[in-house]
Amino acid sequence: MDHFYYGKAGMKPDKNGKYNFDVPESVDIVSCAKAAELLAKRKQVTIPIYDMKTSERVGVQKIKATPGTRLVVVEGIFAFYCPLREAATLRIYLDTPTEIRVARRMLRDVEKGRSNIETLAWSITVEKNHAKYVEPTKKYADLSIPFSYNPVQLEKVTK
Repeated sequence: MDHFYYGKAGMKPDKNGKYNFDVPESVDIVSCAKAAELLAKRKQVTIPIYDMKTSERVGVQKIKATPGTRLVVVEGIFAFYCPLREAATLRIYLDTPTEIRVARRMLRDVEKGRSNIETLAWSITVEKNHAKYVEPTKKYADLSIPFSYNPVQLEKVTK
C-alpha cells in the first residue's frame, strides 16, 4: 500500500507543520482497492510511485499480474479499511508486538532515506495512531496470527 500514500502535496500539515502518514486519510484506499481488483482479474494497472525519502509521489508505473497468478496480496496498516477490506477474499492480520513494529519501521524508514532520530521521534505518534486506527480493524480478519520472532518457526513457514 505504500505506493498509494498521497504524499505531502495531497495532504494538509497539522498545526505544527508536520504531516501525519499514520492516519487512513493519508492513503488513497479507493485507488488501491481498484488496483487490487483489476490485478485479481489479471488486468494491467497504473499505480503511483511513492518516494519515501521525499514523502511525495514521483510518477506512475504500470504493473500486470503474471500469467497463472491466482493470488493478489495487499499489505499495509490500512488494508482492512473499506473498500479494500470488501475487495479481499481472505484477510489475515499479523498481530505484532510494539517493539517489533517499531524496530521494523525504523529499519524500513532508514532504508528508504529517513534518519533513526526522525523515525524514533515519531514512534509515540505512530503507536497512538496504531491503537486508534489499526488495532480496531483486526476484528475484520478472517485469521489473526500472533507474531513472535522464532527463527525455527519462521524457517518452517517460509519453506
